[in-house]
Amino acid sequence: MKKTLLIILLAIASAPAVFAQAAPGGATSSKDYTGGRTTDSRNTGFGVKGGYNLNGLRGDDISGINRNSHSDFHAGVYGQFGFNDFSSVQVELLYSRLGFAANTGAGNVQQTYRTTYLQLPIMYVGNFTDNISFHVGPQASLLINATKEGESLGLADNGFNTFDFGGVGGLEARVGPARIGARYNLSLGKLFEDNISAGKAVNPAFGNAKIYNNLLQVYVGIGFTQ
Repeated sequence: MKKTLLIILLAIASAPAVFAQAAPGGATSSKDYTGGRTTDSRNTGFGVKGGYNLNGLRGDDISGINRNSHSDFHAGVYGQFGFNDFSSVQVELLYSRLGFAANTGAGNVQQTYRTTYLQLPIMYVGNFTDNISFHVGPQASLLINATKEGESLGLADNGFNTFDFGGVGGLEARVGPARIGARYNLSLGKLFEDNISAGKAVNPAFGNAKIYNNLLQVYVGIGFTQ
């Protein structure tokens, strides 16, 4: 975890240098981050991205569950397919870590849970200006791992809902190959399955509750030639 956070911090620290090297309006302007190889739309390319997750929970008020936010990270790849200078579609595949705390330990002690998702957002991108764009679209997420106090949990055996869906929206700034942005994820899939049996490790009271992830992401990215 410490190594991951260090990588993210180094990426953020290096972003200003990348921005400085890519002069707006030049051969690598904000709409042309393909190394000078312009396309018809100048909004086509691919790259890598990663950043910070701030995750909490929203939904019904369930005794014993902590809604406070938890910090973690996400990282992945993206492909952008342009229609013209204003419109494009961006598809991403992200490895994303979330978390929450709940009173599930002996004596009602609070325990920390970490969840790991593969997220697939498919977004419409519109350029306000040469440097600023908005992103909005649907997202599907697959829960691939969960831990309690660092110990791995069986997803089905602990009542987790492995499929999540919802919507994403945010803003992004680009100069040359570099980009930085912020995004909100509105989860519409329950964190837990309905009717969790008493034998499950996570509190069965969560089973019929409307409890959802509530995620804010801040990221940096680098685009490559097409």
